[in-house]
Amino acid sequence: MQWLGEVDDQTTLEVHRVVSAVVALGGAVGWLQIPTLVDIGQWLGGWRAAVTTKRAGLVLCRVDGQIQALGGWQAGREGAMGHVAELTKVMVHPGTRGLGLGRLVVDTLIDRADSSGAELLTLGVRGNNHGARALYEACGFTTWGVLPNGVAVDHHRFDIVRMSRQLRLPADAVIHGSRAGGVGGSPARHDE
Repeated sequence: MQWLGEVDDQTTLEVHRVVSAVVALGGAVGWLQIPTLVDIGQWLGGWRAAVTTKRAGLVLCRVDGQIQALGGWQAGREGAMGHVAELTKVMVHPGTRGLGLGRLVVDTLIDRADSSGAELLTLGVRGNNHGARALYEACGFTTWGVLPNGVAVDHHRFDIVRMSRQLRLPADAVIHGSRAGGVGGSPARHDE
């Protein structure tokens, strides 16, 4: 496992190989068509810029020296949501599925987000991707919501399943949940 550092031609080629193979099989990783090598270079450049904030990271998993899996995490904007981090773009080359690389990537992302101070992790997964959902559940994530028909691929519609995992809470955290009251709260209105 290594974290994305400088983006060179070899890294771009290897990541393009993984992304292309996943997208070619209809993988739900954000691209509807296989991206170009230039697209991947720009995408990696965006990750490189995000990494410099120390609030994001893209992990690359190598098998026999070649990138075969990857995934990213990114903290929310500093402020009220700054303690929440999103896992994203978790993918494994189809030729290496079954080796436990997805679990390794997710566990590595969890550890890094945790050590960076994240308290809560979130992610989104296409509803029909039962394998990924099972992986995330095995890693401690639970479903907190579903956006029906949130993904459109041509004439097909799929749900977006939103999942989360609590990492920690500060000892002095006061949990309000959805109860009325607290900062920004308002009482329910009753029509007369």
